[in-house]
Amino acid sequence: MATRHVVMAVLAALMVTAGLVRVNTPAPADQAQLALTMWNMFLFGIPTLLIGALLARQRWALMAAVIYGTVGLALDISTLVYVLTHETAGRFYGSAVGLSGLLNFLLIAFGGKGFLSVIDSGTLPKGRPPSHPSPS
Repeated sequence: MATRHVVMAVLAALMVTAGLVRVNTPAPADQAQLALTMWNMFLFGIPTLLIGALLARQRWALMAAVIYGTVGLALDISTLVYVLTHETAGRFYGSAVGLSGLLNFLLIAFGGKGFLSVIDSGTLPKGRPPSHPSPS
């Protein structure tokens, strides 16, 4: 399986994880609509655009996925520390954040691997055969 397919699968898994958390965790009533819209764009819009760019074989999308995974992993680590120290969230929420952190780490690893691999085929192009000496 090509690296970009793995990156697309990890992005899709991140969206599914975010959707499960969104369904099982009620949003606070005082949350501003603009903030919620921007958060949804981060969770669902950016991965959808990255998957589309990867389907179009845009190499820059692999590096953008690495950046997205780095930001997501930082948010997951800080959220996990908060959950472990305050015990206000349930076990499901902590598990979902841990899974999201693992997926973001995989996104960084496979996205970086795909971006740094220059030649997909792994073989160098063949050169011209040597010329034979003239019979003089």
